[in-house]
Amino acid sequence: MHVAGYSYSQFARMSLDGRGYYNFPDKNKLAFRAYAGLAVPYGNSSNMPYIKQFFSGGPNSIRAFSINTVGPGTYNQSDSLTFLRLGGDIKLELNAEYRFNIYRFLKGALFTDAGNVWLLKSSTSTMGSPFSFSGFVGEMAVGAGVGLRIDVSFFLLRFDLATPLRKP
Repeated sequence: MHVAGYSYSQFARMSLDGRGYYNFPDKNKLAFRAYAGLAVPYGNSSNMPYIKQFFSGGPNSIRAFSINTVGPGTYNQSDSLTFLRLGGDIKLELNAEYRFNIYRFLKGALFTDAGNVWLLKSSTSTMGSPFSFSGFVGEMAVGAGVGLRIDVSFFLLRFDLATPLRKP
């Protein structure tokens, strides 16, 4: 379909980001995050626009994996791809982090991350596996690591080192 001579995509996209914190008496903290997203093309669109797809992996996601390299499903994206990555229509991520004080503005963290992205249906163009309730837990990427934080009142520098524990 066209409007004023331009084609456009029709889709619905929703995401939920929930966070919880538990503060210990010694000022250490346990932080949890759960993120879920769903995107559905409809009408004149059979696929989501690339910039509206969900991606997983990287410093603000599953830290043990390179940026946008997780999924969809069990599809393995090689690190040789440098620009375009495959995204998904469904995203689920879970993070847990124990944050502790080392000395004044120097802080530490122990963390674990899990998640993936999936397609709603099979597509020959992307080779990713579609989402299924019976198999999604086995397709979750899991990573764990340690971090060092330099936390002054007006900015925070993070240095994280993580390793994959499970590759989908």
